[in-house]
Amino acid sequence: MKPNIVFTLLILALGWQSCKKDGPTFTPLASLNVANAVTGGKNVKLNTNVRDSATLYGYKLFQIIPGETAIKLYPTNNPAAPYYQQTNTTVNGGIYSLFLTGTATAPESIFVKDEIPSFSQDSIVRVRIVNCSASSSVLSLTLGSSPTVNLFSNIAYKSVSAFNGIDLKSRLAVGGNVFQLRNPAGAVIATYTLPATGTVSIASSRFKNITLVVKGVFGTTSGTDAFGIYAMANY
Repeated sequence: MKPNIVFTLLILALGWQSCKKDGPTFTPLASLNVANAVTGGKNVKLNTNVRDSATLYGYKLFQIIPGETAIKLYPTNNPAAPYYQQTNTTVNGGIYSLFLTGTATAPESIFVKDEIPSFSQDSIVRVRIVNCSASSSVLSLTLGSSPTVNLFSNIAYKSVSAFNGIDLKSRLAVGGNVFQLRNPAGAVIATYTLPATGTVSIASSRFKNITLVVKGVFGTTSGTDAFGIYAMANY
């Protein structure tokens, strides 16, 4: 065998061994969906992530390293006064939600490991609700298309419901995308209409999961901290 051929084969063999040894590596990750419903609060950042933030009465999906995970969520204008600072046990591939509530001077939180249900029906969205309004009464939720049927009931402060499937077909019944929040007497006190398009919408939410977040000061109808509902996308 000619020397140049032997040399070429040797180089190829060494390269193959190197590829075997130094194959692709994957960083373990978990997902953390942060809903920021702190009354009188500010946008919040996570740990050392100075680029992304969860806006006030909005949400942000972050990636975290699983294990004993230190989580610090702080207002962008005051890192020394975090709304949340704890160490949580998380697992690789785990999906978690953290709801910030309370007030800017007395923040509270709800940390949950999400169990995302599978889909076995056509054209549905799975919805859950969390009550982040500290001053609210116990609430219930109905659809505009069936106002006498509770989707959820006895929604107390800081309670998080399970996911409940509703139809989201191309031809919706009138009011089929309008969620009605009701007080103990059954009166509608706030509504949320799932829009036709957008990140959280009829078009993007089929076969997915969303969370309705109750926020603000109960009885307040104007201003940043007005009582109401906003939606957060899940998986």
